[in-house]
Amino acid sequence: MSAPTAEALSGPLPQPLPRPALRPTGPVPARARVVAALARGHAWATRGAQAMPVLAALDRLLPPGLPPVAATFAPGIGLRVDGALARGAVLAAGYEHREAELLAGALRPGGVFLDVGANVGWFSLLVAAHRRDAAVWAVEAVPATADLLAQNVAASGLTGVEVVRVAAGRVRGTAVFTLHEDSAYAHRDGLAEDVRVPQRSTGEVECPVVPLDEVWRERGAPRVDAVKVDVEGAELDALAGMGELLRAHRPVLVVEAPTEDSRRAVADAVRPLGYRPRECPGVLPYNAVFCASAVSGVAER
Repeated sequence: MSAPTAEALSGPLPQPLPRPALRPTGPVPARARVVAALARGHAWATRGAQAMPVLAALDRLLPPGLPPVAATFAPGIGLRVDGALARGAVLAAGYEHREAELLAGALRPGGVFLDVGANVGWFSLLVAAHRRDAAVWAVEAVPATADLLAQNVAASGLTGVEVVRVAAGRVRGTAVFTLHEDSAYAHRDGLAEDVRVPQRSTGEVECPVVPLDEVWRERGAPRVDAVKVDVEGAELDALAGMGELLRAHRPVLVVEAPTEDSRRAVADAVRPLGYRPRECPGVLPYNAVFCASAVSGVAER
């Protein structure tokens, strides 16, 4: 069975978000500085619709072992990232920036952006910095990572961002997460068999699992305009616990789905809710976009 193909464009791209200012916090090899400059030029020249062959070439050129990177999204708003997040941010002059633009573009005043698998807060802070009239729920299960997320939110003074310390799932319960030195690779045991982690485990932690429909109802069932799901292989379980809010508000969905099989599985899961896969230039190939109706800059697949 082949993947669905694009059918129709629905309009211009959302208004671009300013790209974050990136500053290394330690010594950087000359070659890394050159790659960063090339990455900024590539992002500018393509207006964000970056070419994967170029990104792959830059990745080959960028040396390993980069120092942590301080990212500033707006005056007084930013965070520090390391490991895979720092490398991705340097290579693309902003981590998954087109995805963030699409999510922020879907937000309307009074709406909610649901950031599922928020990690230390890149998407949450970036979107909140430029959509002050909306709310952000930053869902992060791993306690140490959620602590860093909360510190980043507090330091930025973003009162519209709430840190929700649970794992998103189909039903209430608990789950064991395998931890790694790089927080980007923490994953839920038993639901993430396909996750390939280039690091040894550093331990395990048990976390509460809560369906996001419950989180939504507990907060008064407000309008949710945009949802990002990146939970290292547990995306289907997370989506299964938010069917009520998806039916009620039809938010734009950006879901990590790195393989054709995972894309098909996610598409099958959300199709009964009225969602179809869409295309948006510049969205990276391991992410999938789903909409219940046409939105600007997105084409049905």
